[in-house]
This record gives sequence, C-alpha cells and structure tokens, in this order.
Amino acid sequence: MQGPMAFLLESHQLVADLRGERKFGMIEGMKLRWKRIDMKKEKSYKYRIGTILVFAVCLLLVAGCESKKKIEKSDKDKESYEFSVYNAKSDIKDFQFIRAKNGLVVEWKFDEKERKKSLKSPDSSDWVEVNSNYLVRQRNRVRGIIPSKKMKSDEFAHLEIYDLTGSKAKRKEVDLWKMMVEYVKNDDFELYSPFPTLRKMNGNDYAIIKIMKQTQSRYFLLNLKTLKIDKEITEEEVNEKNRVYLSISTRKGYTAGVLPFDNYFWKEKSFKGDINLRASYPTAFKLFSKPEGFAYKVINSENGAITNGKELIDLESEFLKLGSSVYDHAYLPKELSIENKDTKISQFDEIQKYYNGKSFSY
Repeated sequence: MQGPMAFLLESHQLVADLRGERKFGMIEGMKLRWKRIDMKKEKSYKYRIGTILVFAVCLLLVAGCESKKKIEKSDKDKESYEFSVYNAKSDIKDFQFIRAKNGLVVEWKFDEKERKKSLKSPDSSDWVEVNSNYLVRQRNRVRGIIPSKKMKSDEFAHLEIYDLTGSKAKRKEVDLWKMMVEYVKNDDFELYSPFPTLRKMNGNDYAIIKIMKQTQSRYFLLNLKTLKIDKEITEEEVNEKNRVYLSISTRKGYTAGVLPFDNYFWKEKSFKGDINLRASYPTAFKLFSKPEGFAYKVINSENGAITNGKELIDLESEFLKLGSSVYDHAYLPKELSIENKDTKISQFDEIQKYYNGKSFSY
C-alpha cells in the first residue's frame, strides 16, 4: 500500500510500537522497583531473623548460666545439709526439778563439731521425753525423714537415755535401730520416734517404740533401766487416758519471750527474763536463761493414764510474764470442746465440764 494511507498506517504502527515500548518499559520499571522492594524486604527480613536468632542465643546462654547456677546452688545446698535429720551428740551439764518434780530445767552441752553440722540440716529439732526418773532424747542422723533399711553406714537412729534419780544425770546411748532389727529378726520396717510420754508399768519405766511395715504398726516396750525390749504390746495398751490435760492452749499468754512447744519451753531472742520462774526458782531460772537452757514438762503416766495433769497445767505459770497465771490465758481447743469453739478455762475442774470426750490416737 502506498501514498497517504500507507503513511498513516505506518504512523499508527510507530505510535503503537512506542506505546508498547513505553508500556513495556513501565512494566519493566515496575518490576525493577518491586524487585528492589523485595530485595529490601528480604534484607530487612534476614536482618530481623538474624536479630531474633542472636537474641534467642543470648537467652539460651543466660538460661544456661542460670541453670548452671541453680545446679551449683543445689549441689552446695545438698553439701550443706548432707543429712535431713541430724541430732547432735549431747550431755546434760546441769539440771533441776521444779514444782515438786512436775517440771525440769536442763542446761545442755553439745558436741560442738556435730552441733555445727546439725544446725545446717533442715531438721535438728530435739525430741525429748521426761518422767520423774528418766529423760530420753532422740539422736538420729539420717538422709531420709524416717530411719529404715535404706540407711547407709554413716546413718543411725539412737536414743540418749539419762537417769535423773541422782544428783548428776547418768547418760547411756543405745543403737535403737540395731536393737529393733535384732528383736524382730528382720530390717523390713520404718522406725518411729518414741512416744511423747514415758510409761510406768509394774514398777518399771518404759519408752514405747513404734515400727511400721507399710500400714501395719507394732509397738514395743523399751525398759529404761535394762535398756532391753521387754515385750510387744497392742495398740489398745498404747492408748492413754487424760491426754486432754496436755492439750490446753495457753499460747496467747506467752508474751515474755518464752514459747511452749510439744512438752517443752524454749526462749525467743526477745526473752528478757521477766517470767515468774525468776522469782519462784532463782537457781532454775539461771539455768533456763543460759544459751542451751530448756525446760520440760515431767509427764507421769502410770498404767495407761496421765496422773499429774493439773500440776502440768500449773507448771506453765512459771514461764509466763511476771504476775500472770496460766488460767488468765487457758483455753480448751474447739476440737475438744462441747461448745465447738475455743472455750475459756478459768479453773482446772472446768476442763472435764467442757471436754467432749474425743479420744486421742497416735
């Protein structure tokens, strides 16, 4: 085709080509821009990922250090209390009965090397039982809580037994675990502490020893004079009357830095000495005021019944603030009261009046 028409067609084609090239150029330009954006995004993404990875590594390093510290601390803790229960070897340096032998004040002397180690253990509490003739103290060194056949050669369960019938306390120590293994002729049991009261039967003084195999309990009489097991007794024979007299709460009255715990009295750091004992028994007060001075209830239990309940309650007055009486603060716990609430006791006879008769089990 020639002439104007051909020229017009060529012109249109050129414009179209130019538009196509422009469009193509725009598209390519857009692609290039998106590519640059994608590259920036990728670079930013990689940077963020890298930052996160570095942060994660730092966290892992910190966690690892903390974990190592915890392990090291745990190891140090284990080293600091190799035994969970540790009662240091002791001796009675001096003692004095008070209140017609219903109370006992003792100044202890401990093996210093063992004492330092025992105080690092979670449980170095002294468990002591006293009657008018004997004091029995648990002396355990075990990694578990309860002595058993799992004990290693450096673990033991002993009793320190003090004869208090003379002017000086006479000390003997028995390997209770070994004694019980020999008596029952096997070691497949757990050995529990002596009961909180020593018993007098047929003129003899005994500590009741309990062992358990799974859920089965057995009870034995340890003769405190011969240091031998006399016989096995039943659970019914273990039961004890008049234990309610050991359950009267007077804790609210202890504001002079002395606190009762179980069957004994111990001093807080706030102790200043302003207690009734200072006036009534000056010598015993001096013993009690010493760093290793403690006081104990002398619980007389004969033929299955506590015989000095009133005297034990009266004894508590000695460790209250000067001028205070035990009946200023005495309560029968709600669990034992017919009123189902803590019941104020103003005199000894009111205990039986409000006592609901609930029995005590060991």
